[in-house]
Amino acid sequence: MKGTSIFQFKSWPNIHQPLPRTPRESQQLLNALTSSFRRQLDGAYPASGNKARPLPNPESSAHATDLHVQNILDNPLFRIVPSRSGAPMPTTLHSVEGQRKLLEQPMVVLEQMAAAGTLTAGIINDCLRYQLLLSKAPDRMKNSRAASRIVDWYWASDGASRRALLRLRPATMSLTKFMVAEEMHGTMIKWLQMIMDNDLGSQNGHMTDGIARQTFSHLLVDFVDAETFFGKGLESAVLQYLLVCQMHFKSTPSNKSRNSMLLAAAAHLNRISMENKPTNTQITAAVYDQYQDMVSLLSPQSLLLASVAISHPAQPNPRPFLNFVANLSLSKFQAWNKQRRDAFFDIGSEALRVLVEQKEFNRISQLERHISRLLPAETSNSAAEKSHASAEEELARLNLGFT
Repeated sequence: MKGTSIFQFKSWPNIHQPLPRTPRESQQLLNALTSSFRRQLDGAYPASGNKARPLPNPESSAHATDLHVQNILDNPLFRIVPSRSGAPMPTTLHSVEGQRKLLEQPMVVLEQMAAAGTLTAGIINDCLRYQLLLSKAPDRMKNSRAASRIVDWYWASDGASRRALLRLRPATMSLTKFMVAEEMHGTMIKWLQMIMDNDLGSQNGHMTDGIARQTFSHLLVDFVDAETFFGKGLESAVLQYLLVCQMHFKSTPSNKSRNSMLLAAAAHLNRISMENKPTNTQITAAVYDQYQDMVSLLSPQSLLLASVAISHPAQPNPRPFLNFVANLSLSKFQAWNKQRRDAFFDIGSEALRVLVEQKEFNRISQLERHISRLLPAETSNSAAEKSHASAEEELARLNLGFT
């Protein structure tokens, strides 16, 4: 007689299902898990449009949980659309296929590498460079969301990765253009504040004072340049610059070495003004006056201040340049490099043009004497000759002569 069990339990189910054996099965499992996860989240956190339902108490733990979940969903991994072919992501950008994809779909490459944890400052620079070629116009730059993607990566990265990005000048020159196109000025101001504090946050985010000053100076120059040509124009760039200056003086005790961080951007704005000669419609006299006052505070009685005064859109003033030249010693002038001498003569030529238009004949003679003192005939260089020639041309045009 065959024995039977007195316990009539059904057999246990196989709770450990076999893992997928093929890439296609793996992809199907990932898609199923992702869809299920999103459905559960949508049920627990209903949304209206693109904005989550506001909670009555923003300090509650539920609100904090909601924000945490939203940050997870903002990760590049959840924004990547799985390839239907199941083809793996290129492992290197140096291959022919990798270079082709970088050229045609730089933002896809950026998100794939961010999701894989292999995104670096150098790759970001390459992706931005190619995206800039594809976008060309601020509207298309904004629609690419290049800045938003990189800012997401930045906040998710450690301090060393953040520092590497902000220290790579070609990358910041491109990134700031995309940031102003997307109107991410607040993020830029936050970054500048963190650099000002010598700490980018996260792990290993500390910066030495020297590196912080240089990084701050370069990033601020790139920011005002991008705002001028890819944002709202020169006046907006000057206003953003003044905002950063005010932030600097509020958070940092005033000293010459720290104030110098602001001078490169001031000089860059002045260079833009000299080259483009903006009108009152491009920058109002009131805003320009604030900019000139800030330069006077940062660098009084300097060649930069003289240049800012002569470039005023409503009331160009050559007198600060005359005072500067009158107090300039021959030894100091001879110690200048070629770039500074060229800038000196460019400013001098503009000052002379304004004096001619204002018919300030006595001051024209004073300026000629001061420059002759610095450049006697036997040591004159091509820059001086260029300045003198341009002055004669301007005088001939106006049918005037030196007195």
